[in-house]
Amino acid sequence: MKKIVCLLLTIITLVGVVFGTKSITVLAEGMNFNSKAYLLMDYNSGTVLLNKNENEKLEVASMVKLMTSLITIEEIQAGKLSLNQKVMVSDYAASMEGSQAFLDAGKEYTINELLKSVIIASANDSSVVLAEAIGGSEENFVKLMNEKAKSLEMTNTHYANSTGLPSENEQYSCASDIAKLLKEEIKHELYFNYSKIWMDEIVHESGRKTELVNTNILTRNYKGCDIGKTGFTDEAGYCLSASAKKGDMRLISVVIGAENNKDRFSISTNLLNYGFANYENRKVVSKGDLLENKIDLRNSKDKHLDICFAEDFFYLSKKGESGEFKFKTELPKSVKAPIKAGDVVGKVYIVLNGNVLGEVGVVSQKDYNKLTYKHTLQKVIQNFELI
Repeated sequence: MKKIVCLLLTIITLVGVVFGTKSITVLAEGMNFNSKAYLLMDYNSGTVLLNKNENEKLEVASMVKLMTSLITIEEIQAGKLSLNQKVMVSDYAASMEGSQAFLDAGKEYTINELLKSVIIASANDSSVVLAEAIGGSEENFVKLMNEKAKSLEMTNTHYANSTGLPSENEQYSCASDIAKLLKEEIKHELYFNYSKIWMDEIVHESGRKTELVNTNILTRNYKGCDIGKTGFTDEAGYCLSASAKKGDMRLISVVIGAENNKDRFSISTNLLNYGFANYENRKVVSKGDLLENKIDLRNSKDKHLDICFAEDFFYLSKKGESGEFKFKTELPKSVKAPIKAGDVVGKVYIVLNGNVLGEVGVVSQKDYNKLTYKHTLQKVIQNFELI
């Protein structure tokens, strides 16, 4: 029965988005959408392309779970949790309303099952189980959420629970902060293992199954969309954060407080369409690419230090803009060993049409050890033979 209901809801949602998307043409700059707030941001540069009330403090419903998922994934990557680890469902967690995985109180589920149900189906019960497993209680976990928000400079965000359900305590965020949070989430490949899944299931100990349907239908209907999070409560309205990648360009869209289900998807679709249609992201340099410049190396058996770019550098521009990139290096004439791979030794400024766009660190490509007594003796002997 649950499977049939989920499929019917999916079909209804799909139909709404298809017609909703067709009813709105690609937006022009300055055009306003009927939602409390929205934002379109370039992922690589962090440049905001379009926005409305992006810093207004608003309830964001289940988009709160982006933080719950992020902290869980970081705990896994730090080795404090494992995907196969089982945790017990408390009566409190099982009592959650709204979107659920319908977990059995007193039974154990793996971190993998819980995280999967949160990211795919926005399960409130699973969110609380993860919060209790990490923080000992949801209250303690919320402290971790707010600490993480502060570290990400999410200055207009405050969490009161791990789910986004209405709370007696104040809970809010804003479009700008949600974009920052999703940008941080994108750095973690583990999230994508779940966010791109359309349908899955959880098999309970009794053999009962809960069907999981991805609440972010753009992952199915919008080419390049591979991550995001929906949200809805009466207070927050219909919300959606989503990201899509085409070529070297990735965009992030956030919609808060749309009037209905189809509008949140159609607004997001048109925000993304606008960005991809009007902008391009050119990759100027790539992390690890060698520079032609050589730096003299002292106190080493090697004469020169091979150097490379420390990171990628992208330039966001409107389509059709032209100009030749130039590089201004700031490097020492020589350095002294020992040098480790990744040690910063200088920088390169990226220049376009006389304007400095930014800078990229220059690092040692590999380790260079200090000259040993043996190597020093060999050098003396070699020089003596040349006399």
